Amino acid sequence: MSALAEALKGGGKYLKWEQPGTTYTGTIADVALRQARKYESTELDFWDDGTPKMQVVLTLDTDYRDPDAEDDDGSRQLTINLWSGQKKALMQACKAAGVSEPQKGMTFTAMHVSGVGNAKSPRVFEYVLAAGPTGVAAALAEPEQPAQPNTGELARQLLAAGADVDTVAKATGLPPTTVAALANAVKA
Repeated sequence: MSALAEALKGGGKYLKWEQPGTTYTGTIADVALRQARKYESTELDFWDDGTPKMQVVLTLDTDYRDPDAEDDDGSRQLTINLWSGQKKALMQACKAAGVSEPQKGMTFTAMHVSGVGNAKSPRVFEYVLAAGPTGVAAALAEPEQPAQPNTGELARQLLAAGADVDTVAKATGLPPTTVAALANAVKA
């Protein structure tokens, strides 16, 4: 089902950010820019000067499935506010990937670093973008290996096993600040 058909049906399934350390990875299937809606409302949101508040909406093809939904194809949506630290995190991920914006076919990882999602404690995210194989490289790619734990889960497992922050950062490729935040979440 296309992103438009999904939106007309009532919207896609969104990623859930229940606690710091939650990490999702998927291949970008669609990139859209849309106006945000007011919190817990269907009304469009605007700044005091009348300028629309905008968000990037990424549709990701993921390996995540809801066992209670027979037709769950793993497609998940992620909204990134363009007025917060989320914008800065997205810009950093684009810069690190050598692109000006997220693009279809790229692998996107989002990690919830801290915060609970309210005005006093907004959620803080780190994003990673990576180009996927295209053209001949995609045709020649090795067959997919069995699913491995996602980076955040691997980091949590290593921390729980007693590995230090630097070792986990090197093993997973995550920034030490992210691993430190995970270490605090594991201890809690």
